Amino acid sequence: MNTGDIVQSRFVQALRTQKRQAEYPLTGALQCPFPGHSGRIFQSDDQLYDHAKFDHGSELAGLHPREARAMVKELALKLSRSDQSSNATAGDRSSPDIAGLTLEPGKEPRQASPPSSKKRPADSEFTGRRGKAPSYVEVADADYSRQVPYSITPDRARPRTQDPRLFDPKQTIKGTSSPYQTTPEPSSEWSVEATKSSQFQPSQPQSPARQPPQRTLPKPQHTQRQAGLIELQRYDSRYPGLLMQPDSRPISQEQLASEVKSIYAGLTMVETKCINVDRAQAAAANDNSDTKISSDHWQALIALHRTLLHEHHDFFLASQHPSASPALCRLAAKYSMPARMWKHGIHSFLELLRRRLPESNDYMLAFIYLAYQMMALLYETVPAFEDTWIECLGDLARYRMAIEEEDMRDRETWAQVARTWYTKAADKNPTVGRLNHHLAILARPNALQQLYYYSRSLTCVKPFPSARESILTLFNPILGRAIATYTHALPIDTSFIKAHALQFEHISFEKDLSSGEDTPSQEFQQAKDEFAGNLDNHIGRVTAKWKEQGAYIAVINVAGWFDYGRDDNTLRQVFLTHIQDKARNTPPGVMEDNIRTASPADQKDPISPSTHKDKLQSELDKWSKQVTFDNAKLITNDTFALVLRRIGDKNVLPHVHIMLAFITAFASSTYVSYLLYGTPWAELVAFLNTLVKTENQFQSETQKQSENMDTFFATDVFPGDGDRIDEAPLPEDYIVRGLIWTQDYFPKKWFEREHDVEERFLELASTVKNRTERVLRLGYRLSEQHRWITYEKQTHTFSVIDSPRYGSSP
Repeated sequence: MNTGDIVQSRFVQALRTQKRQAEYPLTGALQCPFPGHSGRIFQSDDQLYDHAKFDHGSELAGLHPREARAMVKELALKLSRSDQSSNATAGDRSSPDIAGLTLEPGKEPRQASPPSSKKRPADSEFTGRRGKAPSYVEVADADYSRQVPYSITPDRARPRTQDPRLFDPKQTIKGTSSPYQTTPEPSSEWSVEATKSSQFQPSQPQSPARQPPQRTLPKPQHTQRQAGLIELQRYDSRYPGLLMQPDSRPISQEQLASEVKSIYAGLTMVETKCINVDRAQAAAANDNSDTKISSDHWQALIALHRTLLHEHHDFFLASQHPSASPALCRLAAKYSMPARMWKHGIHSFLELLRRRLPESNDYMLAFIYLAYQMMALLYETVPAFEDTWIECLGDLARYRMAIEEEDMRDRETWAQVARTWYTKAADKNPTVGRLNHHLAILARPNALQQLYYYSRSLTCVKPFPSARESILTLFNPILGRAIATYTHALPIDTSFIKAHALQFEHISFEKDLSSGEDTPSQEFQQAKDEFAGNLDNHIGRVTAKWKEQGAYIAVINVAGWFDYGRDDNTLRQVFLTHIQDKARNTPPGVMEDNIRTASPADQKDPISPSTHKDKLQSELDKWSKQVTFDNAKLITNDTFALVLRRIGDKNVLPHVHIMLAFITAFASSTYVSYLLYGTPWAELVAFLNTLVKTENQFQSETQKQSENMDTFFATDVFPGDGDRIDEAPLPEDYIVRGLIWTQDYFPKKWFEREHDVEERFLELASTVKNRTERVLRLGYRLSEQHRWITYEKQTHTFSVIDSPRYGSSP
């Protein structure tokens, strides 16, 4: 017999013993009938008589021992019969009034009456004897097994969770009766001892979250024992060696709704307790930071919040049950249950633990592991809020990384875990800037990558405003406002970041004393020139690493055009107008298909444009004349020109691809296309012509090259459904995904072509070929507008259209 079988057999034996002890007071146990000792239980006549003889000798004075024994027994039996009579006539106690929890959508909850100390309503309730007699009857199922299919019946009471509770319902609302066994009060209000199952075993309705090894039966004398595993086993003569699946019992809508309401009632009680405790502890920490919390108190606080997490788990499993109605499934979102779970069950307590570091280090580790396991369980069992669970797992991993100061390998491991969860969340919600902000914090000490994530967080469809404050932790040391902490930043990266830091702070220009006009500041010019002067050598030195770095630099440069995500930026207003117009022209059914499992805040539409269409052109003219915009164009076009001069270098293709996608997005807009003046068209044409010659080498030799190139350019930039099935998203597609200017760039189902997340950044031979073809097709689409460049089909060459100012404003 293995260890598991031994533990299981001992557990069943203990439950049977508990059953006999719980039933005995109802059958053969006798209470002391004399005043002063009411409630004391004796298992036999002899024990009761010995007690009466020593403690109540005056009552038996003058009686023969036989007569005294008979009198004591008769009094005890009369007392027992009177108690049973009072129990039979006692009315049921009402359960908490939670009528305010409504299943109707859009209906505000009604004001609920104050909840009683009971956590779960019950159809009937057994009232125990006075004194120490148990007020419940627990019957152990001898054939209990974890493989018994779970079910819920209307008259079954919900068992307590495996983790003990930390609050005493008798203390919650004074004057209400309690179904719990009377126990001595613990030394502390939230003492861990008060949570032991032997002292705190409430009778509660069953939750669909877990099936316990024992049940509470309100009327054991009339209720049949539930069939154990032996009775549930089914056999088929055709398959003698196989055990058939047991039958499962369905649950009605009414039973499930009642169960959800009862769980919610208990959840709100524990949630209120957690809120009060966290506020009290936070106030105490602010008043006197030297006050230390005892170990028992820390453990009690952890157990309290663990109880709340388990209550939420029960609620989610019940409300998202396969048999639940649509109204019941919407309850969790209607009452913001995922957000409440994170805020009151995890985050507030983590912040309390963080403020108490380093004394709370061990307890913080324990709670992080506890919360992480719960979130992982919800991620697997409650897919309706999958995006929320993913982000919470990333947050917990980031907390774990932050408190690791001894083992740097563990710190990096947890940082990678957090990055994995955040990246997964960003893939599912690419337009949400908050997730990129989290990735920016984890990018330290890679300063260039950190600036990329901050820029992406600010220039996506739904920017994260707090990133404007966080980005200063990167800019201030470089601008000399704080002690430098980024020793890993190369000089070329420092120059590049400094130029953008001056742009972000709007201090990249100064007044010319002679003309009185604003001109680029000397500090900005110096930083830009240092970056441009070292860029070519840097690309040749890092080789393949610049594929990723070049993509980051392109996104950061484009962010400067949008003034790093300022809400009043005119370019942002233009693209918000495009998104709004596209949403109006989209059928409602298509929009419903886009609804994801994200939080309600992430599912909201982006902020509507604040500038009217009629004023966009005039506002764009004002923005295009500002020195800040000219500086943004200057650093973007200088970098693009230097990159394009590296003809034949495959490592610069990601940067060229992103810049061509950006230029295409501007060229397709009637508002901003004229802003493309100053683009290095000559360098772009030379680069594209070299790629055309390279592409000719891959064409079939059995056909004429002119026919092959004509067929190549006739195809769309992105393949349609079923076309070019081997073509997958490029690594830089994920880098620009979700940005406000890429909303019309990718097809709707383009990223569904990904087969393996681990392979998305692999640079295979097919990746280089697909990237080259993408760049050529984008260049050909630009030439079709006949405004900046053109393509000659006979000679298969691109050329620049002669014009004093390409694409000038109409």
